[in-house]
Amino acid sequence: MTSATAAAARLWRSMLILTALSCSIVCIRKKLMVFSQAQVQDQEQATTVDDIIKRTRRRLSEDVHHDMDLEHVLHLATRTAEDTFTEDSSPFRVLFIVTTLSEYDKGTRGTVHGADRLKDLVLPLLVDGVESMVGRGWSVDVYLICGFDELKESRRQMIQDALPTGVGLEVWDDAIPYYYVKKFNQQLKTPDQAIEFAPHGLSRQHRFVVRDKLMEYDFFVAFEDDIRVTADHVVNFLEMSTQIDRMRRAAEHSPDGKAHVEDAVEDSRTVRGKSMDKATVGNDLVQDAMNADELRRLWPGFIRAEVLDNRGGQPHQLLEGSTPALDNYKWKQFVPASMEYEQSFGKIDPNVCCDLDSPRTPPNPTKDDLVLWETDISATGVRHYPGEIGWAAAMPVEDKSDVGSYWSGEGNVYNDPSFKRPRRVDALLGQQAGWMATRSQVLYFHEHACPGGFLPHFDGKDWYHDSLQTRNGAVEFWSGGYQLFGRCRLNRILSLDPVRFSRQILYHSSNNKQKTKTKDKFIRLSHFLGQLYTVKERALKSLQGDAAQ
Repeated sequence: MTSATAAAARLWRSMLILTALSCSIVCIRKKLMVFSQAQVQDQEQATTVDDIIKRTRRRLSEDVHHDMDLEHVLHLATRTAEDTFTEDSSPFRVLFIVTTLSEYDKGTRGTVHGADRLKDLVLPLLVDGVESMVGRGWSVDVYLICGFDELKESRRQMIQDALPTGVGLEVWDDAIPYYYVKKFNQQLKTPDQAIEFAPHGLSRQHRFVVRDKLMEYDFFVAFEDDIRVTADHVVNFLEMSTQIDRMRRAAEHSPDGKAHVEDAVEDSRTVRGKSMDKATVGNDLVQDAMNADELRRLWPGFIRAEVLDNRGGQPHQLLEGSTPALDNYKWKQFVPASMEYEQSFGKIDPNVCCDLDSPRTPPNPTKDDLVLWETDISATGVRHYPGEIGWAAAMPVEDKSDVGSYWSGEGNVYNDPSFKRPRRVDALLGQQAGWMATRSQVLYFHEHACPGGFLPHFDGKDWYHDSLQTRNGAVEFWSGGYQLFGRCRLNRILSLDPVRFSRQILYHSSNNKQKTKTKDKFIRLSHFLGQLYTVKERALKSLQGDAAQ
């Protein structure tokens, strides 16, 4: 080989080496880029819930103006099923969360020991509610949180087979958390304190699900396992929420910073009532203007009902005797039911809440079969709210959180000067066994309304550094709405329009309270609404001032 040929060969080998090195560098750079992207993804996945919520808020503001989010969600929910498949936007995405403690009844609280609670009670309710939503073209998934050890595969398949096609199912079994019982000062009760189950903490677990799924759904429904929730409840909630939010925005843009009742009746009162407790307002607000903060704290509420069950052939405790308990309801002599509303505005529709095909529930309920036991007229007020909200009942709320209404006891109605408006009285609060909200409403709970937040992690001074201690609240605190309507200062309202009122009634389908509670706690829902109309008439009359005397 000549020197020239050898030199050419060395040059050729050098070029091959350089080419190989260049290819290697390119490959390494690509791998580094992939690795870097993976690191970013890992970091994003490892962010705190606060970071997730901030990203969610940015996504909301990119997709739709945050102030108009309720309008957008209401549009998604009320489109026809046909429009859902023709419009460019995605379907209304709903996560339906149900928390159930027992697969089989334990024989307590009026139940039958060993009865198949999951199959005969929970499943019919779940399928009924989901079918009503899927029928509107909504995209629905179910998340079942179980307090028992294991949901066997055959039982899980039973649920999946019963649900409509396309509905996803996730199950979290053995979901009861553990905790250490502590003294009031947060110290362990004994040095060798053992860890134990916190059954009351099961009702908290749905908050972890909402946190994890926050960006995947438009709407969240989270209730106890014996509550019937349908699409009618969701649509009515969204319509009322939107009406409230419109007035909130109107107040923000009003010259005086308030939203006013249109066509308000002349108010001739020269003296106004004063607060009798820690409320910032008196108990005589009828049609007063509201600022944005007050409207932001207004919330469509729910009230539980049962259907009278007389199928056993034995006299029902609420219907027996010469003067049945339901005909002699509490406070009747002071606040009788004004039933003329049924002719003027319509009657309660029992089918909306309580027409359920289930072996455990009475068929074909009538309006007079619906009974209430968790509050009464003594703890309630009414008010004419601005805009389309109109006349509504104000449900019990803590005094310092009250935005004001005309209390049923105003003017010494109960003939007892020492009788004060009931506030945090457990028997009168009106436990609603769950809550529903849009994604942006959940964000409002967590970031603004609720001290310590609405979503995990539950830590810090607002939780006494341990959210599972019962001083933070038991089952009703987490699932019954007590946090929202206590610590978070939201004011629940029930529309006096019988059509809307019917859609704020939730069926407690266990139907066991009528067997275990005392007779004096019960009143027909139709009579309760009649009492509210009596209070409305008195509120309007009060506006005449001295002329009303």
